[in-house]
Amino acid sequence: MRKGRLCISNSRGAATVEFALLVPVWLLLFFGMLDYAWYLTHVMVAENAVAAGARAGVTVKYWLAPDDDDYKDPVEIARDAVRHAFWLDTDLNPALIDVRFKDGSNQPAEEDGQRQYLEVKLVDYEYPPLTGYLPDRMIPRKISTIALMTLP
Repeated sequence: MRKGRLCISNSRGAATVEFALLVPVWLLLFFGMLDYAWYLTHVMVAENAVAAGARAGVTVKYWLAPDDDDYKDPVEIARDAVRHAFWLDTDLNPALIDVRFKDGSNQPAEEDGQRQYLEVKLVDYEYPPLTGYLPDRMIPRKISTIALMTLP
């Protein structure tokens, strides 16, 4: 009978020990979720920015002659639209944005009966991690995305 009372009366520090054991695990999960949410935010913003650039590139009047007053280069319009829509990084390096027509050129091909495609890529964008303690094999540090749209 006496032993039972001693065990009950000596449990004053049990909550502190349990707290000390569980806090590191809880912090690991919490900061892991924060880092992963930050990564997913960058992925979604990058995909939306590339899609906005492709939409902007296919809506310009690419069929006009380059010396015409209303001519706008679809490649430059798409690149500027990606940089403008990527609101998480206002200093996005233009070298990371690759805009070309599907045949590999920078100008649409002459009418040959086939559809023309504008391809907009964001290649190897390295986003700044929020906490940075998760390794690269858990969360990638570089983001690449692509959008492909047909010209009218």
